[in-house]
Amino acid sequence: MKDSLSISVVVITLNRAEWLKDTLDSLVRQTRQPDEVIVVDNDSQDNTKGVVLSFANKLNFKYVIEKTRGIPYARNTGVRNATGDIVAFIDDDCIADENWLKYIQIPFLKDPNVGGVGGETSYLENGKSMVEEFYKRYMR
Repeated sequence: MKDSLSISVVVITLNRAEWLKDTLDSLVRQTRQPDEVIVVDNDSQDNTKGVVLSFANKLNFKYVIEKTRGIPYARNTGVRNATGDIVAFIDDDCIADENWLKYIQIPFLKDPNVGGVGGETSYLENGKSMVEEFYKRYMR
C-alpha cells in the first residue's frame, strides 16, 4: 500500500479572474499541497492569465487555453494535461477548505479499488457565487 499519491487539481475558468484569485489562494493554503494545478482558461477575455501568473511562485501550475467553450471540453483538457495519480476538480467560484486535498487522498490510500470520491459542498454568503445562487434557489 502506498503512503502518498500525487494530486493534480484542475480549475476551469471563463472570465472570472477576480473569483479565480480566491480559488487559487485557497489552494495555496492547503495543508497537503497539490502537486500541480492545471488552470484551463476557456478563452477568457479578462485578466485571467494575469491572475494565474501572479501565483507562479506559490503553486506548480500549468496554464492551458481551451478555445472550444464548454465545461466538458475544458474538463477534458484539464484531465489530458494532468499527471497526478488523483485528479481533483474545483470550480473557479469556489474556495477549498484547507484540508480538502488531505482528505481526498485518504480513501485512495486505504483502498486501491476506489475510483472516485466526493464531499460536502457548502457556500459562503457573500452574494457573489453561482453555488450560493443555486443553494438559495433550489436547496432551501
